[in-house]
Amino acid sequence: MRQRAIVLALVASALLLPGSPRAAATEPLAHALQEPAFTIEQVMSYAFPAELIAAPTGERIAWLANDQGLRNVWVAEGPDWRPRRLTSYLEDDGQVLSGLTFTPDGERLVYLYGGSPNRSGELPNPTSEIEAVTTDLWLIDLEGGEPERLAGAVSPVMSPTDAKIVWARDGIAWQLDLDADSPQREELFRVRSDLSDLRWSPDGTRLAFSSARDGRSILGVFDLNEGELRWLTNSADRDNLPRWSPDGTRLAFIRLLAGYQGFSLSTVDIASGDERELWRAPDDEQQGRYPTAIAGDYNLMYGNGFLVFPGEMTGWNHLYAIPADGGEPRDLTPEDGVVENAKLSADGDWVWVSANTQSIDYRQLGRVRLSDGQTEWLESGQSLAWNPAPSGDGSWIAYIRSDARDPASVYLRGLSSEIITRVGPLSIEFPLGQLVEPRQVVFETADDWQIHGQLFVPEGLSSGADAPAVIFMHGGSRRQMLLGWHNRGYYHGAYAFNQYLVAKGYVVLSVNYRSGIGYGVDFREPPEYGWRGASEYQDIVAAGRYLQSLSEVDPERIGLWGGSYGGYLTAMGLARDSGLFKAGVDLHGVHDWSEQLRWYGRGQIEGPSEAERERTRQLAFRSSPVADIETWTSPVLIIHGDDDRNVPFEASIDLVARLRQKGDIHFEEIYFIDDVHGFLRHENWLTVFRAAGDFFDRFLMNLENEE
Repeated sequence: MRQRAIVLALVASALLLPGSPRAAATEPLAHALQEPAFTIEQVMSYAFPAELIAAPTGERIAWLANDQGLRNVWVAEGPDWRPRRLTSYLEDDGQVLSGLTFTPDGERLVYLYGGSPNRSGELPNPTSEIEAVTTDLWLIDLEGGEPERLAGAVSPVMSPTDAKIVWARDGIAWQLDLDADSPQREELFRVRSDLSDLRWSPDGTRLAFSSARDGRSILGVFDLNEGELRWLTNSADRDNLPRWSPDGTRLAFIRLLAGYQGFSLSTVDIASGDERELWRAPDDEQQGRYPTAIAGDYNLMYGNGFLVFPGEMTGWNHLYAIPADGGEPRDLTPEDGVVENAKLSADGDWVWVSANTQSIDYRQLGRVRLSDGQTEWLESGQSLAWNPAPSGDGSWIAYIRSDARDPASVYLRGLSSEIITRVGPLSIEFPLGQLVEPRQVVFETADDWQIHGQLFVPEGLSSGADAPAVIFMHGGSRRQMLLGWHNRGYYHGAYAFNQYLVAKGYVVLSVNYRSGIGYGVDFREPPEYGWRGASEYQDIVAAGRYLQSLSEVDPERIGLWGGSYGGYLTAMGLARDSGLFKAGVDLHGVHDWSEQLRWYGRGQIEGPSEAERERTRQLAFRSSPVADIETWTSPVLIIHGDDDRNVPFEASIDLVARLRQKGDIHFEEIYFIDDVHGFLRHENWLTVFRAAGDFFDRFLMNLENEE
């Protein structure tokens, strides 16, 4: 096979460079490439919503939408709930929006425009703007007008009573009064060490916070009226997540105990400083560990008479409620499955949950009453529902919903009338009727693990069709792919591309390999996974064998694609099993775990001695694609952004160098100047998917194109 490399730097289209393999791909296709019923542009013509919030008062919601690279703030108001765009960011510049927050009167919104810095302090600038980009906090009135810049990059925490925000940076707490004639930031207080998790008291007069220092964390309270700071806890432990009681007399918090593998739930009296431990999790690395990795936005909530917190005591990530004065926790979501996000109702009597406890490969939405555990499901069928945003008066709930064909959109549902309103229509270009519905499949690995996947089969594909097939592997690895449009924007795009491949005639299998979420703690924390032995790679081999068993699939034409951790598994398949996997598209994948651990600063985690660290490095290397480069023969398309903050760009440079040294592997490259791990520009994603589709067409639809 002749080695050819295509390098595209910040390409604006999927056109390959002159002399590329496309010109040579003239042989008859082994399986006729069908003309897809839609383009990749059409199937990605959705506007992905995020950060949906309800105003504290009135009939009003707001959210952030990424409409094909145009990111803006949107609002809708009752009774007709007609959406309207509030901001005018009309370029695909890759500048993200975040931190959307209403003022207490519901009349204004604050938000951040711009991304977070990398390790060198550089902000994302995927269009390579000559002038320096910034990240700033902005204020906009819902009646319209131009947004007003308030401050630089801050994480605003809005007062529950006044239009005031606070934030922390470098151990200093700042305040900004939005109603001032000329708002100026004001220093409130400073501490010697870290300052985080600022929380307003219900009456807006005090601020609770956590301060990490010298291997521990302590809690404090600052009184804005008196200008006084008091420390409330002072132990050798890590005290985190301060949460005010509704009457403002106590703080609840999570304590990670030194020398103990579980956590405790405690309260402290604001006036007296008296602490009380309400409950302690088991001293167990698995069941007693506080689930910070997937706790999301519901890590601790103080409801009406109850504290609500996540735990994995049953082997599943569930929500628990415990009386605020102490007692035994009650499992609010006792069925097998995980809770992914949740939010308290305004009155504190209910908690809204998005979970897979009713059907494991979907996301259901419902509410649980804290007093007795009564559960009411609003979305429990073959749909995905997440991001609950209940109204202040408890009469309606807004949320985001999708299913197998319909991409994510904002929905609103009355809790008495049960009238459901979709807030915002689909693009007229979107090919809703041409999409297929994936079906759940479960297959077994050589070491007896049950693996879930989503199988996409082209409509009308007959037995014996000998169609090519592609396996998709998610990143993370703490993810779960679902039987519909995903609740994360990155995987919304992946789902779109999988549908596009199906429209071109491919069978697609999306694999939920071990170490992902959704199937319990034991599945998420398997032995010897990742850099410790790559045990999850057996799931990808099993997926390939499963596809080979299908009568519709040509067993000699199976490819791989994935990003990040999925890119790692793509490269693993090509390196270890080129006989099974005939082509792969590797997006920003890890190729050498020993280098990735060094980059993360984790090279010494397995022991203090150099010999132990060397054993760690060797194990990590053996668990990597580059360890098996000599058996790699299949072609690969390598794609990476050179401002990647998750997987260093050097990972792709090193892989290219090794492939060149081997000399007989066809590889192609697409690199995006100044773009990050998740590719911020929509045009870059279109480039990725156009090129990936073309690559599979050349090397899976026509295996003879291997000059």
